[in-house]
Amino acid sequence: MSDLLYSAYRRWGKCCHNGQAGIIVGADLTQEWILPWWWKRYQRFNSHPVAFFDLGMSLEMKAWCKERGIYIHLPVADIFVADKEQVEEQKIDEWEQGHGKQFWPSRNAWFKKPLACLQTPFQRTIWIDLDCEIRGSLDRLFEFCEHPSRIAMAREIQEQAERAPLYNSGVIVFQRGIPLFEEWADDAIDRNHLFSGDQNALSQRIFDEHIKIGELPLIYNWSRCNPDNPDAVILHWHGVHGKKIISHQIWEEQLQ
Repeated sequence: MSDLLYSAYRRWGKCCHNGQAGIIVGADLTQEWILPWWWKRYQRFNSHPVAFFDLGMSLEMKAWCKERGIYIHLPVADIFVADKEQVEEQKIDEWEQGHGKQFWPSRNAWFKKPLACLQTPFQRTIWIDLDCEIRGSLDRLFEFCEHPSRIAMAREIQEQAERAPLYNSGVIVFQRGIPLFEEWADDAIDRNHLFSGDQNALSQRIFDEHIKIGELPLIYNWSRCNPDNPDAVILHWHGVHGKKIISHQIWEEQLQ
């Protein structure tokens, strides 16, 4: 095992925080512009500690994170993520239809997600994508990792039935120590040429091992594609269009 690429980050790290519950997020240079927007909305309703995973941020944002929470550097380069040229042509067409032709650079951060989750400093953790707008308290969300599987996610609403149910990894509630995450990390590093993103790899692993996970109510990962829902606690502005909406919100707030 020790000769595998990034072997230390494929396994659970040490729990180094006194608190039993906390939030983790991650960002690289392509995503760090969202951090202040995310933080402003998070702290409006919540006070749980936050660990910021540096997946390749600028010096300015490293300092910004250190001032607001637990800063964790994840020294994993992008070299393990398959380039477009290393993916089967059929998969390329399928993935670009679902994500758009410009999604390829995003995979570099996506497949680092399981590696970050394995290094969480908390016993009970909520991973939240930065394009998730927090609109309320997350206190109750921690309860969902008491499921026997010790993990909970929201299921994607799909137009067509697929072989494996697809779970959205934008919000993941989990407890430390579950073997599933180590297997997910192995797939993310060794087999990412088979999956468009981290959630596809995780969903396939859950299906292959016949794991029944906890399912989050959709209000904790409400897709921007759904009708407006005033009860949504987490609104997920996923995709290129979602990022445009976030950018517009940031611009409007700067004018105030």
